[in-house]
Amino acid sequence: MTDNCFDSSTLNGIHARINQLNPESKAKWGTLNVTQMLTHMNDAVRIALGMKEAKDRSNFYWHYIAFPVAVYVLPAWPKGSATAPEMQQGKQGSPPRDFYTEAEFLKKLLDVFNEREEAKLKPHPMFGKLNKKQWRDLLLKHLNHHLTQFGV
Repeated sequence: MTDNCFDSSTLNGIHARINQLNPESKAKWGTLNVTQMLTHMNDAVRIALGMKEAKDRSNFYWHYIAFPVAVYVLPAWPKGSATAPEMQQGKQGSPPRDFYTEAEFLKKLLDVFNEREEAKLKPHPMFGKLNKKQWRDLLLKHLNHHLTQFGV
């Protein structure tokens, strides 16, 4: 049995925001271009789904202090927040494909995440083992951070 974590309204809203992006969308801050940002987000979801290897570097601080503060206390993530190397462009992040492939892939990955059984989710490289709700909340915060970065 699966637990659909994103309700249809939330998922449709994310898809609509992704659809507002285009290959020429410019970042309000940071160094990623829009295709790199989509690839970065795809890597985050792929790690959750076990489709991309990531070393669990979590510890007490990252799991029990940094995670709840970053996801549930801060109204928005600070620009330039720490990123696991497996998601960093220019490090271990996946090489970007074309904009349209990355955008459509992200929407599909979010649909797959929504249907995935919680027991099959993998640990986050910085925050460690998360339940499905925690992964969802983290992905929503992360997506909102980067979609806002590109003005959508």
